[in-house]
Amino acid sequence: MTVEKMPVPIESADFTPRYLDSKDTRLFRSPHGSPRLEIKGVASYLRVAFRRIRPLSDPDHYISLWADEDEEIGVIRDPSLLDDESLSILNEELDLRYFTPTIHRIFSMKSQFGVHEWHVDTSRGEMSFSVRGLNQHVRQMPLSRLWITDVRGNRYDIPDVTALDPHSYDQIQRHL
Repeated sequence: MTVEKMPVPIESADFTPRYLDSKDTRLFRSPHGSPRLEIKGVASYLRVAFRRIRPLSDPDHYISLWADEDEEIGVIRDPSLLDDESLSILNEELDLRYFTPTIHRIFSMKSQFGVHEWHVDTSRGEMSFSVRGLNQHVRQMPLSRLWITDVRGNRYDIPDVTALDPHSYDQIQRHL
């Protein structure tokens, strides 16, 4: 007697990730520009969101794909194995989601009424932004790295404050 196994509903499934095969995974854009996903022979998704599983330690691998931000579709271990169009779309979407310029130099930091105005040079050019409450929105991880979140929710990275030029380092020391 053979027993046929029934599929396990998603709600009761274990939390083992579903890895997607890069050769069967294709991303493309809808006529309106939103990213879509086709998994050859399995399914198509009209709206797809992307998340880095290891955004700090390994941002170029292990990308999680989500249907409408609600349900995880699967994980791409190495996105560089995707076709050129899919990789381009993935990188564009990740750049939008993880907008995190690296600060190379701090021109000035001014404080007024608990809001700090930063004028900096970054990996994305010269920028100005505001940070309210430095204790809540500037994180040290590890000791020499700073993650800064501005009033709009944008994130900025200083990988090593000790590697900044003397003026920039002085700005950090005076305000933090």
